[in-house]
Amino acid sequence: MDQLRKEAREALQRDAWNRPPYLQAAVTATARNGLPELWQDLSSHNSTAHLDVHENLYVAFCFVDSWDPLLPNDGGARRLNRDETEAVKNLFQWASQLALPSSAFAAAFDEHVEITKDIKKAQEESRLRSALAIQLVLQLSAKAPAGLADRSIASSPDVVLAAACFTEQNDPWTTEDSYEEASMYLDVTMRDGNWDLIARLLKEKIRPLFTKAKNPAITSEGRKNFHPVPLTRFDGSVLDDEMKPWKVRDVYATRVLEWIISRYKPTDKAHLEAHFPLLVPAILALIDDNNLTFKRTGCELLSKILQPIHQSGSDILVRTNLTSVFEDAITPCLLSLPTITAEDSSIQLLGAAYPALLSPFSRQETYAAKVSKILRSNLISSFHHIGSSTPTAISTSASFPHPRLSTFLLEWITTFVKELGINTTKYLQEIVPVLYTTLSNPFGTAHPPLLFAAVSATKFVILNAHPRIWRWRGEILGALCACWLLIVGEKEDREKQKGDKGGPSVTELVKITRELQGAVYVLKHTLQNPVAVVNGQPDANQLAAKEAMQQELQTLAEADSELEGLLFADVKS
Repeated sequence: MDQLRKEAREALQRDAWNRPPYLQAAVTATARNGLPELWQDLSSHNSTAHLDVHENLYVAFCFVDSWDPLLPNDGGARRLNRDETEAVKNLFQWASQLALPSSAFAAAFDEHVEITKDIKKAQEESRLRSALAIQLVLQLSAKAPAGLADRSIASSPDVVLAAACFTEQNDPWTTEDSYEEASMYLDVTMRDGNWDLIARLLKEKIRPLFTKAKNPAITSEGRKNFHPVPLTRFDGSVLDDEMKPWKVRDVYATRVLEWIISRYKPTDKAHLEAHFPLLVPAILALIDDNNLTFKRTGCELLSKILQPIHQSGSDILVRTNLTSVFEDAITPCLLSLPTITAEDSSIQLLGAAYPALLSPFSRQETYAAKVSKILRSNLISSFHHIGSSTPTAISTSASFPHPRLSTFLLEWITTFVKELGINTTKYLQEIVPVLYTTLSNPFGTAHPPLLFAAVSATKFVILNAHPRIWRWRGEILGALCACWLLIVGEKEDREKQKGDKGGPSVTELVKITRELQGAVYVLKHTLQNPVAVVNGQPDANQLAAKEAMQQELQTLAEADSELEGLLFADVKS
């Protein structure tokens, strides 16, 4: 064993990340020693120094790699005796504990922490330790189980927890090798679902990390608390990160939670309902955290778990009364807007929060009311907040200092308009000013995606609110015409320029003109085909708009001949 340890240390000192896949001394060591002797040797070198830990793991891997668990003459797997079984159990437990990423990686999720050289060094040491430990786990699981009377030793919650930490390649502690090795182990271990193991993992390993800080909104059974005891006004524990081990110490917990949630399918209804109360505290803890990264993750996980729940036909949300709890937790996320929140961070968080906010309501009769509330109270008000436009007013003086976020909000306004359908008619006085100020913005071509989003939203508003669109045809035509003239002027300037002067390309401008023509076509078609609204007949205003439409378009074209290409183009959209 001493020679094996000597060769292992030398290999690690030369290049720990490009160590030999086996060592010759391991052959000699396994010829003279068994697994109990290996464990005894590892225990006698029980040092916490990083190089010593790495050496121990590498020694164990090389030993197990050379160890032969088979009987002579192809007699199959040899049944391990009690001492050997105990050694295997200890090796699995020891390796799985060392595989867990260290708290040094907590800094990677906190934008306020400077990543110093010491932190980088600690992370690199942890990354190597985890890679060595996962390699050992995979090797043990490939060789030992066939000789074990109790094969669950190789798939205990500790071991599965360790492997599940490395199921996302983008995590800072995951290497390509650790990802592949963990994936191979889990593919075999979780082949048949293994739901009892998932339940133990949630109860014993994950839920306790998220319940140190109590959430007054839910009971200990994961249901809505109808008689919550509010936190004291100056309760410092709310800001105490030590109450959040998943955030400062056990940084892998969120990854394992995400891996567990990814395993549920609509056909797993019974398991979904049984495990849901175990998942709720963790998801809410993430959403309620002050760190935007964790808030976003919490919202994403809520959307993911609710998808198979809805598809399975489960009424677990109704039985636990958690819909309002989720709504109350997510709604504050929608206030993460500039200038308090950076534009990039805002887009990322809102991109997870809006889908999560809709998810709990998709099976309820109050869905339309919830959608309209979010549209008016959050999306439209946020759009006005980050710009300079005035709510419910037609103005050409708007500006868009955060064009990417404005584009994002417009795209979500379109999504909500689609969800509302005919109910869009109730909110035209709030939606149309948003469209007008965007399309008529004289600097709109500085960010073409914003114009594309506005034109797309305009088309869906026209289609969904067609019985009442006649009332707003002047504002909509005015916005589309203003945008058209802006694009035409910009296109002429671009064609005159030689070389790249920055800004939108001619191709982008041409595409926008086609979208504008499509929007006008939709508006004309809508006005030309009034629908019955009273006693099976169109109302007088729709009929009057139909009669006046052609003359109104002609008047606009006479005022500026450039508009003929917009108003009378032979296109369909």
